[in-house]
Amino acid sequence: MGTAVSIRNQYEEDTRPKHYWFELPFIDDALQPWQETRSKLADKYGFRPGFSATHVYQKTQDTIGPEDSASVYEFVIDGTWTFWGRNTDSAATAGFELLYRDFSTDIPPVALFTQVGSLYPTTVAFSEVDPTVGQLWVQKKWDNRIGIQAGKLFPLAYYDYFPLKNFRTDFMDAIHAANFIIPLPDRGMGSYGLVRPTEQTYLRVGVHDANADNEDFDFDVFDDGELFKIIELGWDPGLLQRIPGRPPMGDVHLTLWQQDERNNDGIAESWGFVLSAYQKFGHFLPFLRYGYADSEPGLSDATPIEHMVNAGVAIDGLFNRADDRLGIGATWSRPMDNGLDDQGALDVYYRFQLSPRVAITPTAQLVIDPVRNSEEDQVLIWGIRSRFAL
Repeated sequence: MGTAVSIRNQYEEDTRPKHYWFELPFIDDALQPWQETRSKLADKYGFRPGFSATHVYQKTQDTIGPEDSASVYEFVIDGTWTFWGRNTDSAATAGFELLYRDFSTDIPPVALFTQVGSLYPTTVAFSEVDPTVGQLWVQKKWDNRIGIQAGKLFPLAYYDYFPLKNFRTDFMDAIHAANFIIPLPDRGMGSYGLVRPTEQTYLRVGVHDANADNEDFDFDVFDDGELFKIIELGWDPGLLQRIPGRPPMGDVHLTLWQQDERNNDGIAESWGFVLSAYQKFGHFLPFLRYGYADSEPGLSDATPIEHMVNAGVAIDGLFNRADDRLGIGATWSRPMDNGLDDQGALDVYYRFQLSPRVAITPTAQLVIDPVRNSEEDQVLIWGIRSRFAL
Protein backbone atom coordinates (compact mmCIF):
# COMPACT_ATOMS: atom_id res chain seq x y z
CA MET A 1 0.00 0.00 0.00
CA GLY A 2 2.84 2.43 0.75
CA THR A 3 6.31 3.63 -0.25
CA ALA A 4 9.58 2.95 1.56
CA VAL A 5 8.84 5.54 4.26
CA SER A 6 5.41 4.14 5.20
CA ILE A 7 5.01 2.75 8.72
CA ARG A 8 4.62 -0.90 7.73
CA ASN A 9 7.40 -0.93 5.12
CA GLN A 10 9.77 0.84 7.51
CA TYR A 11 8.95 -1.76 10.17
CA GLU A 12 9.74 -4.62 7.79
CA GLU A 13 13.04 -3.00 6.84
CA ASP A 14 14.05 -2.24 10.43
CA THR A 15 13.28 -5.74 11.74
CA ARG A 16 14.80 -7.91 9.03
CA PRO A 17 18.27 -9.41 9.74
CA LYS A 18 21.13 -7.28 8.43
CA HIS A 19 24.78 -7.62 7.49
CA TYR A 20 26.62 -5.14 9.69
CA TRP A 21 30.15 -3.98 10.48
CA PHE A 22 30.34 -4.33 14.27
CA GLU A 23 28.66 -6.37 16.94
CA LEU A 24 27.57 -4.51 20.06
CA PRO A 25 26.83 -7.41 22.43
CA PHE A 26 25.95 -5.27 25.44
CA ILE A 27 23.23 -3.46 23.46
CA ASP A 28 21.98 -6.58 21.67
CA ASP A 29 21.76 -8.53 24.93
CA ALA A 30 19.93 -5.69 26.69
CA LEU A 31 17.38 -5.43 23.87
CA GLN A 32 16.81 -9.15 23.40
CA PRO A 33 13.73 -9.26 25.70
CA TRP A 34 12.19 -6.42 23.71
CA GLN A 35 12.81 -8.23 20.43
CA GLU A 36 11.17 -11.38 21.76
CA THR A 37 8.21 -9.41 23.11
CA ARG A 38 7.70 -7.61 19.81
CA SER A 39 7.77 -10.88 17.88
CA LYS A 40 5.10 -12.29 20.19
CA LEU A 41 2.96 -9.16 19.79
CA ALA A 42 3.15 -9.49 16.01
CA ASP A 43 2.46 -13.23 15.94
CA LYS A 44 -0.30 -13.33 18.54
CA TYR A 45 -2.05 -9.97 18.19
CA GLY A 46 -0.94 -8.52 14.85
CA PHE A 47 0.60 -5.51 16.62
CA ARG A 48 3.92 -4.25 15.22
CA PRO A 49 5.41 -1.35 17.18
CA GLY A 50 8.56 0.50 16.24
CA PHE A 51 10.87 3.16 17.65
CA SER A 52 13.59 5.20 15.94
CA ALA A 53 15.84 8.12 16.74
CA THR A 54 17.52 10.09 13.96
CA HIS A 55 20.05 12.92 14.01
CA VAL A 56 21.00 15.02 10.98
CA TYR A 57 23.80 17.57 10.66
CA GLN A 58 24.63 19.63 7.55
CA LYS A 59 27.38 22.15 6.91
CA THR A 60 28.36 24.49 4.07
CA GLN A 61 30.86 27.30 3.53
CA ASP A 62 29.57 29.54 0.75
CA THR A 63 26.42 31.24 2.00
CA ILE A 64 24.33 34.32 1.28
CA GLY A 65 22.94 34.30 4.82
CA PRO A 66 24.39 34.30 8.34
CA GLU A 67 24.01 30.54 8.99
CA ASP A 68 26.28 27.85 7.56
CA SER A 69 25.19 24.77 9.52
CA ALA A 70 22.04 23.06 10.75
CA SER A 71 21.27 20.16 13.06
CA VAL A 72 18.10 18.34 14.09
CA TYR A 73 17.07 15.28 16.05
CA GLU A 74 13.90 13.24 15.64
CA PHE A 75 12.10 10.64 17.77
CA VAL A 76 9.36 8.42 16.35
CA ILE A 77 7.13 5.84 18.00
CA ASP A 78 4.82 4.18 15.51
CA GLY A 79 3.07 0.94 14.77
CA THR A 80 0.32 -0.97 13.03
CA TRP A 81 -2.34 -3.28 14.45
CA THR A 82 -4.09 -5.79 12.19
CA PHE A 83 -7.33 -6.12 14.14
CA TRP A 84 -9.39 -8.03 11.59
CA GLY A 85 -8.61 -10.80 9.11
CA ARG A 86 -5.05 -11.35 10.31
CA ASN A 87 -3.12 -13.77 8.04
CA THR A 88 -5.70 -13.32 5.28
CA ASP A 89 -5.73 -11.31 2.04
CA SER A 90 -8.58 -9.10 3.30
CA ALA A 91 -7.19 -7.67 6.51
CA ALA A 92 -8.15 -4.48 8.35
CA THR A 93 -5.32 -2.52 9.97
CA ALA A 94 -4.93 0.60 12.09
CA GLY A 95 -1.75 2.67 12.17
CA PHE A 96 -0.34 5.44 14.33
CA GLU A 97 2.73 7.66 14.54
CA LEU A 98 3.91 9.77 17.48
CA LEU A 99 6.44 12.32 16.26
CA TYR A 100 8.81 14.83 17.85
CA ARG A 101 11.53 16.93 16.20
CA ASP A 102 13.70 19.78 17.43
CA PHE A 103 16.79 21.54 16.14
CA SER A 104 19.93 22.40 18.08
CA THR A 105 21.24 25.18 15.80
CA ASP A 106 19.79 28.57 14.85
CA ILE A 107 17.95 27.04 11.89
CA PRO A 108 16.77 23.49 11.09
CA PRO A 109 18.22 21.59 8.10
CA VAL A 110 15.08 22.20 5.99
CA ALA A 111 15.95 25.92 6.03
CA LEU A 112 19.66 25.63 5.15
CA PHE A 113 18.91 25.94 1.42
CA THR A 114 17.84 29.57 1.99
CA GLN A 115 21.36 30.31 3.22
CA VAL A 116 23.07 28.85 0.12
CA GLY A 117 20.59 30.19 -2.45
CA SER A 118 19.35 26.83 -3.71
CA LEU A 119 16.00 26.39 -5.47
CA TYR A 120 14.83 23.65 -3.10
CA PRO A 121 15.72 22.24 0.36
CA THR A 122 18.78 20.13 1.04
CA THR A 123 16.62 17.96 3.32
CA VAL A 124 12.93 17.28 3.75
CA ALA A 125 10.97 16.72 6.96
CA PHE A 126 13.79 17.67 9.35
CA SER A 127 12.20 20.75 10.89
CA GLU A 128 10.66 21.54 14.29
CA VAL A 129 7.60 19.53 15.32
CA ASP A 130 6.19 19.57 18.85
CA PRO A 131 5.16 16.18 20.27
CA THR A 132 2.21 15.25 18.10
CA VAL A 133 0.16 12.45 16.58
CA GLY A 134 1.59 12.57 13.09
CA GLN A 135 -0.51 9.72 11.69
CA LEU A 136 -3.66 7.95 12.78
CA TRP A 137 -5.52 5.92 10.18
CA VAL A 138 -7.51 2.78 9.34
CA GLN A 139 -6.84 0.59 6.30
CA LYS A 140 -8.90 -2.19 4.71
CA LYS A 141 -7.89 -4.62 1.97
CA TRP A 142 -9.89 -7.01 -0.20
CA ASP A 143 -8.10 -10.02 -1.72
CA ASN A 144 -4.83 -8.06 -1.75
CA ARG A 145 -6.06 -6.32 -4.88
CA ILE A 146 -8.08 -3.42 -3.48
CA GLY A 147 -7.17 -1.30 -0.47
CA ILE A 148 -8.41 1.94 1.07
CA GLN A 149 -7.01 4.06 3.87
CA ALA A 150 -8.45 7.09 5.67
CA GLY A 151 -7.56 9.30 8.61
CA LYS A 152 -4.57 11.49 9.34
CA LEU A 153 -2.16 10.39 6.60
CA PHE A 154 1.37 11.16 5.44
CA PRO A 155 0.95 11.60 1.64
CA LEU A 156 4.69 11.22 1.01
CA ALA A 157 4.31 7.60 2.13
CA TYR A 158 1.85 6.65 -0.64
CA TYR A 159 2.52 8.31 -4.00
CA ASP A 160 5.22 8.51 -6.66
CA TYR A 161 6.70 5.17 -5.59
CA PHE A 162 10.51 5.17 -5.46
CA PRO A 163 12.49 2.70 -3.32
CA LEU A 164 15.08 5.36 -2.36
CA LYS A 165 12.39 7.82 -1.27
CA ASN A 166 13.12 7.63 2.44
CA PHE A 167 14.71 10.62 4.16
CA ARG A 168 15.58 8.49 7.20
CA THR A 169 17.60 5.82 5.37
CA ASP A 170 18.43 6.96 1.81
CA PHE A 171 18.52 10.31 -0.03
CA MET A 172 17.63 13.38 2.04
CA ASP A 173 17.38 16.18 -0.54
CA ALA A 174 13.97 17.44 -1.61
CA ILE A 175 14.09 16.00 -5.14
CA HIS A 176 15.03 12.40 -4.34
CA ALA A 177 13.32 12.16 -0.94
CA ALA A 178 10.09 14.00 -1.82
CA ASN A 179 10.10 14.83 -5.55
CA PHE A 180 9.55 18.49 -4.68
CA ILE A 181 7.90 19.23 -8.02
CA ILE A 182 4.80 17.59 -6.49
CA PRO A 183 3.55 19.86 -3.64
CA LEU A 184 2.44 16.95 -1.47
CA PRO A 185 0.70 18.22 1.69
CA ASP A 186 2.08 17.59 5.15
CA ARG A 187 0.56 15.01 7.50
CA GLY A 188 -3.16 15.68 7.62
CA MET A 189 -6.66 14.42 6.96
CA GLY A 190 -7.28 12.56 3.74
CA SER A 191 -8.13 9.29 2.04
CA TYR A 192 -6.24 7.02 -0.31
CA GLY A 193 -7.04 3.97 -2.41
CA LEU A 194 -5.13 1.35 -4.39
CA VAL A 195 -6.47 -1.05 -7.04
CA ARG A 196 -4.44 -3.82 -8.70
CA PRO A 197 -6.21 -4.97 -11.91
CA THR A 198 -3.36 -7.45 -12.42
CA GLU A 199 -0.31 -8.47 -10.37
CA GLN A 200 1.87 -6.12 -12.43
CA THR A 201 -0.37 -3.05 -12.70
CA TYR A 202 -1.88 -0.68 -10.16
CA LEU A 203 -3.94 2.48 -9.79
CA ARG A 204 -3.52 4.84 -6.83
CA VAL A 205 -6.00 7.64 -6.09
CA GLY A 206 -6.03 10.11 -3.20
CA VAL A 207 -7.63 13.28 -1.83
CA HIS A 208 -5.94 15.26 0.96
CA ASP A 209 -6.14 18.51 2.89
CA ALA A 210 -4.02 20.98 0.89
CA ASN A 211 -3.48 23.03 4.08
CA ALA A 212 -2.48 20.09 6.28
CA ASP A 213 -0.38 20.75 9.38
CA ASN A 214 1.65 18.13 11.27
CA GLU A 215 0.35 19.30 14.61
CA ASP A 216 -3.36 19.73 13.80
CA PHE A 217 -6.43 17.59 13.20
CA ASP A 218 -8.64 19.58 10.79
CA PHE A 219 -11.86 17.62 10.40
CA ASP A 220 -13.44 20.41 8.32
CA VAL A 221 -11.03 19.87 5.43
CA PHE A 222 -13.66 18.85 2.88
CA ASP A 223 -15.96 21.69 3.92
CA ASP A 224 -13.13 24.18 3.36
CA GLY A 225 -12.79 22.90 -0.20
CA GLU A 226 -9.03 23.42 -0.57
CA LEU A 227 -7.87 19.98 -1.60
CA PHE A 228 -4.92 18.16 -3.12
CA LYS A 229 -5.92 15.42 -5.58
CA ILE A 230 -3.64 12.82 -7.10
CA ILE A 231 -3.90 9.76 -9.36
CA GLU A 232 -1.15 7.35 -10.33
CA LEU A 233 -0.96 4.57 -12.94
CA GLY A 234 1.87 2.08 -12.47
CA TRP A 235 3.36 -1.04 -13.99
CA ASP A 236 5.98 -3.56 -12.88
CA PRO A 237 7.78 -4.68 -16.08
CA GLY A 238 8.48 -8.04 -14.43
CA LEU A 239 12.07 -8.26 -15.66
CA LEU A 240 13.03 -9.83 -12.33
CA GLN A 241 10.81 -11.96 -10.13
CA ARG A 242 9.39 -10.15 -7.13
CA ILE A 243 10.28 -11.41 -3.65
CA PRO A 244 7.08 -11.92 -1.59
CA GLY A 245 6.65 -9.16 0.98
CA ARG A 246 9.32 -6.98 -0.63
CA PRO A 247 9.05 -3.99 -3.00
CA PRO A 248 8.90 -4.73 -6.74
CA MET A 249 12.21 -5.05 -8.60
CA GLY A 250 11.02 -2.53 -11.19
CA ASP A 251 8.37 0.13 -11.60
CA VAL A 252 7.18 2.56 -14.26
CA HIS A 253 4.46 5.04 -13.36
CA LEU A 254 2.68 8.21 -14.40
CA THR A 255 1.48 10.51 -11.61
CA LEU A 256 -1.04 13.31 -12.21
CA TRP A 257 -1.86 15.85 -9.50
CA GLN A 258 -3.91 19.00 -8.95
CA GLN A 259 -4.04 21.38 -6.00
CA ASP A 260 -6.76 23.94 -5.33
CA GLU A 261 -5.97 27.56 -4.66
CA ARG A 262 -5.01 28.06 -1.01
CA ASN A 263 -6.52 31.41 -0.12
CA ASN A 264 -5.10 31.93 3.38
CA ASP A 265 -1.53 31.27 2.20
CA GLY A 266 -1.86 33.07 -1.12
CA ILE A 267 -0.86 29.98 -3.13
CA ALA A 268 -2.20 29.57 -6.65
CA GLU A 269 -4.11 26.64 -8.08
CA SER A 270 -1.62 24.28 -9.72
CA TRP A 271 -1.28 20.96 -11.49
CA GLY A 272 1.43 18.74 -12.90
CA PHE A 273 2.65 15.26 -13.73
CA VAL A 274 5.62 12.98 -13.13
CA LEU A 275 7.02 10.11 -15.19
CA SER A 276 9.23 7.76 -13.17
CA ALA A 277 11.06 4.48 -13.79
CA TYR A 278 13.52 2.28 -11.96
CA GLN A 279 14.72 -1.29 -12.37
CA LYS A 280 16.91 -3.34 -10.07
CA PHE A 281 19.68 -5.44 -11.67
CA GLY A 282 21.63 -7.43 -9.09
CA HIS A 283 23.38 -4.92 -6.83
CA PHE A 284 22.43 -1.97 -9.06
CA LEU A 285 19.24 0.11 -9.02
CA PRO A 286 19.24 2.78 -11.79
CA PHE A 287 16.41 5.32 -11.97
CA LEU A 288 15.14 8.10 -14.25
CA ARG A 289 12.39 10.64 -13.49
CA TYR A 290 10.86 13.69 -15.17
CA GLY A 291 8.38 16.16 -13.72
CA TYR A 292 6.41 19.19 -14.88
CA ALA A 293 4.31 21.67 -12.89
CA ASP A 294 2.16 24.68 -13.81
CA SER A 295 0.48 27.34 -11.64
CA GLU A 296 -2.22 29.91 -12.28
CA PRO A 297 -0.69 33.42 -12.45
CA GLY A 298 -1.19 36.08 -9.81
CA LEU A 299 -0.32 34.22 -6.60
CA SER A 300 2.64 32.34 -5.16
CA ASP A 301 3.54 29.06 -6.85
CA ALA A 302 2.75 25.77 -5.10
CA THR A 303 6.19 24.46 -6.10
CA PRO A 304 9.26 26.49 -7.16
CA ILE A 305 10.08 24.01 -9.96
CA GLU A 306 8.55 23.98 -13.46
CA HIS A 307 10.65 21.23 -15.10
CA MET A 308 12.79 18.58 -13.42
CA VAL A 309 14.95 15.74 -14.76
CA ASN A 310 16.49 13.37 -12.22
CA ALA A 311 18.65 10.29 -12.84
CA GLY A 312 21.02 8.15 -10.83
CA VAL A 313 21.84 4.77 -9.37
CA ALA A 314 22.03 3.02 -6.02
CA ILE A 315 24.62 0.29 -5.51
CA ASP A 316 24.23 -2.27 -2.73
CA GLY A 317 26.74 -4.68 -1.26
CA LEU A 318 29.94 -2.68 -1.62
CA PHE A 319 32.91 -4.06 0.37
CA ASN A 320 30.95 -7.34 0.66
CA ARG A 321 28.49 -5.62 3.04
CA ALA A 322 25.01 -6.52 1.81
CA ASP A 323 23.23 -3.72 3.68
CA ASP A 324 25.62 -0.88 2.86
CA ARG A 325 24.42 1.35 0.05
CA LEU A 326 25.94 4.00 -2.20
CA GLY A 327 23.45 6.40 -3.78
CA ILE A 328 24.27 8.85 -6.58
CA GLY A 329 21.72 11.18 -8.15
CA ALA A 330 21.93 14.11 -10.58
CA THR A 331 19.16 16.68 -11.08
CA TRP A 332 18.46 19.47 -13.53
CA SER A 333 15.64 21.85 -12.64
CA ARG A 334 14.06 24.91 -14.23
CA PRO A 335 12.41 27.38 -11.83
CA MET A 336 8.84 28.59 -12.10
CA ASP A 337 10.24 32.12 -11.84
CA ASN A 338 11.33 33.03 -15.38
CA GLY A 339 13.78 35.53 -13.92
CA LEU A 340 15.91 32.74 -12.48
CA ASP A 341 18.38 30.53 -14.34
CA ASP A 342 18.36 26.73 -14.36
CA GLN A 343 19.99 24.86 -11.50
CA GLY A 344 21.85 21.56 -11.33
CA ALA A 345 22.67 19.33 -8.39
CA LEU A 346 24.63 16.20 -7.57
CA ASP A 347 23.63 14.20 -4.49
CA VAL A 348 25.73 11.38 -3.02
CA TYR A 349 25.39 9.32 0.16
CA TYR A 350 26.92 6.18 1.60
CA ARG A 351 24.97 4.29 4.26
CA PHE A 352 27.03 2.14 6.63
CA GLN A 353 25.05 -0.48 8.53
CA LEU A 354 27.26 -0.03 11.57
CA SER A 355 25.42 -2.51 13.81
CA PRO A 356 22.07 -4.34 13.66
CA ARG A 357 20.23 -1.21 14.84
CA VAL A 358 22.55 1.68 13.95
CA ALA A 359 23.17 3.16 10.50
CA ILE A 360 25.55 6.04 9.77
CA THR A 361 25.20 7.93 6.49
CA PRO A 362 27.68 10.59 5.28
CA THR A 363 26.12 12.80 2.60
CA ALA A 364 27.33 15.37 0.07
CA GLN A 365 25.32 17.69 -2.15
CA LEU A 366 26.84 19.85 -4.86
CA VAL A 367 24.51 22.65 -5.98
CA ILE A 368 25.52 23.89 -9.44
CA ASP A 369 24.58 27.48 -10.32
CA PRO A 370 22.40 28.05 -7.24
CA VAL A 371 19.56 30.24 -8.49
CA ARG A 372 19.67 32.78 -5.66
CA ASN A 373 23.43 32.91 -5.17
CA SER A 374 24.95 34.58 -8.22
CA GLU A 375 28.35 34.87 -6.54
CA GLU A 376 28.98 31.11 -6.59
CA ASP A 377 29.04 28.65 -9.48
CA GLN A 378 28.98 25.70 -7.09
CA VAL A 379 28.13 25.23 -3.43
CA LEU A 380 28.99 22.08 -1.49
CA ILE A 381 26.84 20.94 1.44
CA TRP A 382 28.15 17.99 3.38
CA GLY A 383 26.44 16.22 6.22
CA ILE A 384 25.96 13.13 8.29
CA ARG A 385 22.86 11.25 9.41
CA SER A 386 22.74 8.81 12.33
CA ARG A 387 19.77 6.53 12.90
CA PHE A 388 18.98 4.10 15.69
CA ALA A 389 16.02 1.78 15.16
CA LEU A 390 14.36 -0.73 17.48
